[in-house]
Amino acid sequence: MVNLSITTEQVQKSLTGLNPNKATGPDGIPPRLLKELSNVLSIPIAMIMNKSIQEGMLPSNWKTAHVVPIFKKGKKNLAGNYRPVSLTSVTCKVLETLVREKLIDHLDENNLITDSQHGFVGGRSCSTNLLAVLDIWTEIIEGDGAVDTIYLDFAKAFDTVPHERLLHKLRGLGIQGAILEWIRSFLSDRTQKVVIDGEESEWRDVASGIPQGSVLGPLLFVCFVNDLPDIVTSSVYLFADDTKLFNKVPDYKTTVQEDLDQLQEWSDKWQLRFNADKCKVMHLGKQTAPTDYTMTSAGKTVTLKQTNIEKDLGVNVDSELSFESHVYIQTKKANKLLGMIRRTFSQLDKVSLPLLYKAIVRPHLEYCNVTWHPRWKKEGDALEAIQRRATKQIPSLRDSDYTDRLKMLKLPSLYYRRARGDMIECFKYLSGTYKVDTNFLLMDQNRTRGHSRKLKKLSAQKPCRSTFFSRRITNAWNALPESVISSPTLNTFKSRLDKEWNNHHYCLNIDWYKNPSNFRVNECKSMK
Repeated sequence: MVNLSITTEQVQKSLTGLNPNKATGPDGIPPRLLKELSNVLSIPIAMIMNKSIQEGMLPSNWKTAHVVPIFKKGKKNLAGNYRPVSLTSVTCKVLETLVREKLIDHLDENNLITDSQHGFVGGRSCSTNLLAVLDIWTEIIEGDGAVDTIYLDFAKAFDTVPHERLLHKLRGLGIQGAILEWIRSFLSDRTQKVVIDGEESEWRDVASGIPQGSVLGPLLFVCFVNDLPDIVTSSVYLFADDTKLFNKVPDYKTTVQEDLDQLQEWSDKWQLRFNADKCKVMHLGKQTAPTDYTMTSAGKTVTLKQTNIEKDLGVNVDSELSFESHVYIQTKKANKLLGMIRRTFSQLDKVSLPLLYKAIVRPHLEYCNVTWHPRWKKEGDALEAIQRRATKQIPSLRDSDYTDRLKMLKLPSLYYRRARGDMIECFKYLSGTYKVDTNFLLMDQNRTRGHSRKLKKLSAQKPCRSTFFSRRITNAWNALPESVISSPTLNTFKSRLDKEWNNHHYCLNIDWYKNPSNFRVNECKSMK
């Protein structure tokens, strides 16, 4: 890949799709202006972009950034717990988007991105990363095995990537010529200043790193760490800079430490340091004596901390894989947000409450729930209690049955939405929407009835395995009619599924997974 050409139509489409509410960059040109005048501005902007790529140079005022801090986790009074995000020129982001699309096409066509990487590449997501890992973990535990998992943490990953080493790796991926020189210009001679609450720092030069908040930056980082899984024998899964390394009994103790040593050598060679103080070890499965693993940080040997719970891509994973802690944490957070809504708005009606609830509260109860589906009814009820409490915020509905309140507000139960989410996730795998391995969803080759994508039903003894996604969904998926599972698009599948399950939108019985033809809806009506 040595060059690319950008058309006026591509630029106009990108400008039309801009979010007018996004922040303005240092150049002061707001996205609303570009969006409203896209039919006029697309011609000169396309000329500037093509000139920039052909000459391998980026305009200097497109290489300035305002750095703002975004809180990650931990104590808010520690600067290290904030992620610096760069606000750059909106016009430059449009160009970055067009370049990124071409780069992804090149990488996909030549199968250059490692299968272990699930971040910022098409057809993969947080859920595909977690489901792939949990499938391996639960299978090992089902066989009475054990796993040691190392959660690795890069020290200021995006900010410390050395430019010349990154360009060397891009050249190895076949990105050369004018495109490579343009990326060199994109990375070099950048300036930035910190902006917080109207206060600004001095302008400073950027010597290394990839700008966080840019469109192209995450893909460049993915290319930089693309060879990391090749140097170890243990399993490695990545989502950009979030990295997990793990192995099982009996040889895992020696192998994992050897792999950590190999990663340390890789880190020294490519100058992307690990923060050993934040790397953690989690032991899963059969209880054995804890193993100490070490890494080198700032010339000192550090023993990695042991943990029983770790936040992994937004999901709190515990050593028992029960996800009880995750349910507790998310319900506590949702309760606080619901209380905030109640204190902020003196009056809530049938229009405003559903909007606020769906935008602010419900996402915390549903994020990536295909990976942490409640194992026991008490956990499902704890989640449902949040929505039950939310529907009581409308005085006129307070004395109605919960199911009746859901119907009047057109809010499906969380039980139903989790079941619906499972079916949608399964469709994404089997229809090719996800570009990942689907071996854990085994097709039933000996089917004599049912639809063409019927799954093989497999047994499991351990709760973590029997409630895992591939085991949990089999009955419900196989009970769907051919007209639903053969939907040509994802949106068509959703609409046909909702129509097929029209009578079950307000079901509150978790046992329907075992027998999807009998939802026992009548039991729901008596619940307050």
